[in-house]
Amino acid sequence: MDVICISLSGSMISGEKGVNVKFIKKLADLFKKYSKDYKFIVTVGGGYSNRLYIDSTRSIITNNSVLDQIGIAFTRINALVLKDLFSELAVYPNVVTTMEELKQAVSTSSVVVMGGLIPGISTDAVSALACEAMNGKMLINASSIAYVYDKPPEQPGAKKLERLTHQQMLELAYKYDSRVAKSSFIFDLFACRIAQRANLEIRFVSDSIEDLEAALQGKDHNGSTVK
Repeated sequence: MDVICISLSGSMISGEKGVNVKFIKKLADLFKKYSKDYKFIVTVGGGYSNRLYIDSTRSIITNNSVLDQIGIAFTRINALVLKDLFSELAVYPNVVTTMEELKQAVSTSSVVVMGGLIPGISTDAVSALACEAMNGKMLINASSIAYVYDKPPEQPGAKKLERLTHQQMLELAYKYDSRVAKSSFIFDLFACRIAQRANLEIRFVSDSIEDLEAALQGKDHNGSTVK
């Protein structure tokens, strides 16, 4: 059975108003629909609470490793929420915290949920590593930004890229990924390198379940594709 890896922005799970239960239930319904065709590995970021802590403590906590550890804690809280709201699925009973545990989890369950693993490694990179380890070929990245841009999208004249190669993606990551806690580049440098060596097709989507399903099916969708 094919493995599909999905990297979810934490902001899609937890925001200023709390947990986005409506979206998570739609996601669970989508997984249920395709449970006979795929196994899903889902990684989730830290979201609003993580950003609040990082932004408010960066002036007094100068060690980025410590800030990363705070972020990892929040990713695992979000992962725990996902896991419990996926209770009607054949979901692995624990939030996976090591690559060794991942192999056992995928062998016994249809849905596996992860947060961060170690400081300096984003949840996007965790998703790429998990996909490579389990011989997956497609990684879907879902966040508030569905497209890769030729420069930060907030800058004047930024152009969205619908199709690009792994090498093009790497060049953008070299230029714009700062590798500090809460770095804002759409897919970090380490994740790009892993995706390239594993020859993963990356499909970027927004918070639209319809676009996520289209990406899952390999159909045209609103968002960039890297291959």
